[in-house]
Amino acid sequence: MEEKKVHYTAFGNPTHAGVWILPEGKDIEYIVIDHIEIKLGEKVRDKVIDTIVAVFKPNPYTTLDMVLNLENKNTLLKLAHKGNWEILTIKDFPVRLTYKPTSVGDGLRFSKLPPKLPTITTPTTPTNPSPKPAITDENFDKAKKFLETGTMDALKGFYEVSEEMEKRLMQKGEDLTQEGAAK
Repeated sequence: MEEKKVHYTAFGNPTHAGVWILPEGKDIEYIVIDHIEIKLGEKVRDKVIDTIVAVFKPNPYTTLDMVLNLENKNTLLKLAHKGNWEILTIKDFPVRLTYKPTSVGDGLRFSKLPPKLPTITTPTTPTNPSPKPAITDENFDKAKKFLETGTMDALKGFYEVSEEMEKRLMQKGEDLTQEGAAK
């Protein structure tokens, strides 16, 4: 049985997306920045600071914003062909996320490689989009977490969701709603 790789910072109560969102440490080859925001008084690593964050469109990797440090801001501006004063104009922009070791730990970075949708090659058709992975018991909790802020249609854009699994996901949502109402 193959062991699953998980970054040690994935545990606890993270406030922003970090390197731990990378699936088993591999690049997220395609994720879309919905927009960039300035956050005043944002709690980052137990400090309250003013910062700039990237807000992602619904995706299977994270529901958290990504704090833009100086390196990521500069890389993003170059990728988007924007000037220093235009960072807040970046919207609906696909990127690739990767890992980079830093002097203070592991860093989540925008890759300089272009984002790409996963594809597979078959002998009959050279560029079929890869089949979507199915929602299973193994990734059920991740799908449930995604549905806290995303929609079922958005989830189906990334995963095959069987009728039975959709009922289970929706049932779990109803259970959470009923629990919240009881409190």
